[in-house]
Amino acid sequence: MATHSLSETRAGWLVVLGSIVGVLFAVGLINYLQTRWPAIATDPAFFQHTGWYILQGGVPYVDVWDVNPPVPFAITAVLAVFSGGNMLVLHALGTALTVLVAATSILLVGWVAYLVTEKHVAAIAAGLTMLIVPELLVLSLEGVRAQFYALFFGTLSLALVLRDRPFLAGVAAALSAGSWQSGAVFAPLIVGMAYQRNGGRGALSAVAGGGVVTGIVVLVFAAVGALVPMVVQSIVAPMSAGGPYTLAERVYTILLVFGYGAVLFPVALYGWGRAAVRDLGSRWWIPVGGVILLLQVLFVDLDGSTDAFLFLSFIALGVAVAVERVIGRRSVTTEPTETERTQRDDNRWASVAIILFVAVLILGGA
Repeated sequence: MATHSLSETRAGWLVVLGSIVGVLFAVGLINYLQTRWPAIATDPAFFQHTGWYILQGGVPYVDVWDVNPPVPFAITAVLAVFSGGNMLVLHALGTALTVLVAATSILLVGWVAYLVTEKHVAAIAAGLTMLIVPELLVLSLEGVRAQFYALFFGTLSLALVLRDRPFLAGVAAALSAGSWQSGAVFAPLIVGMAYQRNGGRGALSAVAGGGVVTGIVVLVFAAVGALVPMVVQSIVAPMSAGGPYTLAERVYTILLVFGYGAVLFPVALYGWGRAAVRDLGSRWWIPVGGVILLLQVLFVDLDGSTDAFLFLSFIALGVAVAVERVIGRRSVTTEPTETERTQRDDNRWASVAIILFVAVLILGGA
């Protein structure tokens, strides 16, 4: 599998996907500023207040009780420095950063899809699949939420390991887990992918990257006497908390979250299956990650649409593999001298894909 930098693919999928994402997020932000600003939800208010409180001498997990890992608090503490103590400015900074993170995450999913399939249409399809859950746009406008940063760092770690940057991939995977507990799924995937691509040295490099982040967090919280409270609140408590539910209720919730976008589930499952059966040696991590995150939303944590973001990213990658297969079947009989015609066909397929996805978004209430 060839590796490609983002600049090497700029003329293809990135222009199309980036334009769509940019317009959607810009329109959404303008509408939010005109109609709802500065309304704020509970989670963003809590994260942003805690970030401000840290600058006043407060210690997370000691002076503030919460089950979230520490990375979002560190992010809002940095934003609080630039806010000058003005809470409205802090909210504006949190909103701006989270909107940027959400939009970039969609592009990262597209990049990962391109690195895997080397097909522009597959990358566009993967990125647009992320938009079937409109809360990825809508809730980013309200400010900092942990799941957005887990998604960003997790997809970044996949892109980095596919670019043979295992140490940085390990750093990003650790930051994903440090943003939201379910982000921990990326760590073993990254280590396995690094081993597959670069042997034991690559795997050790990925572990070292994650170890650096983990070590810094442990040292900082140990220094302020908050290490044990952090472990209890962010690791032990979530494992023992949670209300009763039935499998039928979780399935119903998933269908509510995805809406009409759930029609893509069979497509994604086909992509996962194809990766497992035909390309297990290089793409094993797509079905493995997808199944783990499916189990997460079914049995561990699904209190709202944001809890499905990581699962959504692997749905998108499954769609990309399925789209690659469709393109491959159509080009089997294409002669080498027909490259230009094939490119035109791919462009037409891109147009069809865009129209279909926009239709799904409209039907889904985005």
